[in-house]
Amino acid sequence: MKKHIYLDRAGKGKLRQIFDCTDVMVWKALTFESDSELARKIRHTAVKELGGFTINDGFAMDWETTHQTAEHTMTQTFGKRVKIISHNDFPLVIVFIDGKEAKRVESILMVSDFMNLQDEVVRMAYGPRI
Repeated sequence: MKKHIYLDRAGKGKLRQIFDCTDVMVWKALTFESDSELARKIRHTAVKELGGFTINDGFAMDWETTHQTAEHTMTQTFGKRVKIISHNDFPLVIVFIDGKEAKRVESILMVSDFMNLQDEVVRMAYGPRI
């Protein structure tokens, strides 16, 4: 995976509004496909004002999904600090940061809800530490 700026959907929508541009322009800017003045402004705003952060080549190797058949769970690890454990037999998803439970969801998550949780976890794992 090549260098790009990670930003959630809401942030991308704000960029489109701020710069009155298309989805394609935002994509080209955040993936460094364009280096125009507008693209540089979009990247700057994404990082400095909307919480985006740069991901380099090593990112894809740091995000791993494994399935534990005996425990009936799926585990996703994001770097060394953060992981999600999702139980297959009952509605429970737990997020751990540095080995401590940080978030618990005890309901059935739709795919879009799980993806939103992943976005949140990616920010915890790779975003700037405040």
